[in-house]
Amino acid sequence: MKNKKAIRILDFFGITFYEIDYYKIIEILKKSNGYLVAPAASALSQIKSKKFFHISLKKSRIAIFDSGFFCICLILFKGIYFKKFSGYKFMNFFLQDNNVKKDKILSLDSSKQDSKMNFNYLKKRRFRFVKNYICPIYDPEKIYDYSLLRIINKYKPKFIIINLSGTTQEPLALFIIKNLKNKPIIICTGAALSFFTGAQAPINSFIDSFYLGWLFRIVFNPIKNLPRFFYSINLFSLVLKSKIRVKSIII
Repeated sequence: MKNKKAIRILDFFGITFYEIDYYKIIEILKKSNGYLVAPAASALSQIKSKKFFHISLKKSRIAIFDSGFFCICLILFKGIYFKKFSGYKFMNFFLQDNNVKKDKILSLDSSKQDSKMNFNYLKKRRFRFVKNYICPIYDPEKIYDYSLLRIINKYKPKFIIINLSGTTQEPLALFIIKNLKNKPIIICTGAALSFFTGAQAPINSFIDSFYLGWLFRIVFNPIKNLPRFFYSINLFSLVLKSKIRVKSIII
């Protein structure tokens, strides 16, 4: 039983959320070579309307409590308390983890500008092997990318960081995992890396801890992020009407 511990998990529409720390996440992902998801409230609120997105969340190895709004809904409507562990917080740990800096990293980006910023920042943080790939605009109903698979097979990254929007990155992660024999560890944390490069709102640990990231994102870019806020409101009814199961497991 060495290194094993009791961890609480929550089932929400077939998605398994873990109350877990960074090092246990990395340990589990290295053993299973699955993918991590950190769905924001705006994405999570669309699980009933976006079938492929919902399936990709259910197929993930670990889902973490990225959304403070989701955590608040659980407290208000179900009397269930889980600690928030955001994509920002995960990425902060990842960027400081010297054990992963020697591994090959493939960053999947949405634009040439983001790709350049992500590459420069990862190299600045002393990641030794970094490669970037600019993703095309995917069909939301069927996400596939065989050019990407060829690059992955040739480069053989240990970690793939998907820096795309929620509802797109998760189905892409599922496509990659299903179509590769040698499976990398895939991290779906959306805009998390952009908080550090400066492409997104200047979030810090204090702001993240007090569930204020959404507000700073709206102030930073209201045209892009205000619609995300209104999407998130749908999460109220989803949590209120759902049957949520909580249990502890030893891993």
